Amino acid sequence: MDHRSVMHSLLRPMSCLAFVLLATAALLSTCPAQEVASVDLTEGKARVDLRRPKATSDTTGGYSGAQSITHCPDSTEKAGALDTSLLSLDRTHYQVGDEAKFEVMLQNTGAAPIRIPYSPNLADLQPKDPAKQFAYYEVQILLWIAADERWSTNTGGYAALYGDDDHADTMLTLEPGQWIRVVAEGRIRLENNVVELVRSGAPADHAFAEATLFREETKITSKQSATVARELCVAQTHGQSVPIALSIP
Repeated sequence: MDHRSVMHSLLRPMSCLAFVLLATAALLSTCPAQEVASVDLTEGKARVDLRRPKATSDTTGGYSGAQSITHCPDSTEKAGALDTSLLSLDRTHYQVGDEAKFEVMLQNTGAAPIRIPYSPNLADLQPKDPAKQFAYYEVQILLWIAADERWSTNTGGYAALYGDDDHADTMLTLEPGQWIRVVAEGRIRLENNVVELVRSGAPADHAFAEATLFREETKITSKQSATVARELCVAQTHGQSVPIALSIP
């Protein structure tokens, strides 16, 4: 056999191998979404009770709190994109008043990284001095109950995660395509006007989830607390929903 034929025969499998390696590298570089963390809020009680400073003098009366919320303005400038999908429910049929366990996926569907909190323990973020004002992030996750396009209500369940860049393991960077999975539970409730809609022939037929990201500041005194919450402008979408049936006792 001519030596050039031998070289050609050797180069052919090497060229195929190089092509396979390049194709694999290209596939990995465009690798689809992946889960980077999970939080199960049903496994234990979250530490959310905040400490109060001691009173400097004898006072009477109870403890009061106030919260101010500023929602994202109607702006085209968004600090990332977040999709919320309801992955599963623990049942397919509920009665109003039942507890519902649900599993949600929060996925970065934008082109840039996005930072989200993922600790259930707000109390861990409070400074040693309880009188000191402190700031943190919060993501609120709501379970919605709906009937086609006729009505929807967010009284199906609620979960919250907190974090701050100064506290390790409380903030998470989601790269494009990455997601975090959250398991939570809540009690299904309906307002009276929604109950009337159900009884008039508009029964609930599906559930979906929604997540909202906030930057908050809290100040606590011996008798009062005040929280200012500012919603971060994130492009939000709702992914997967779950069919359900809901009855009224």
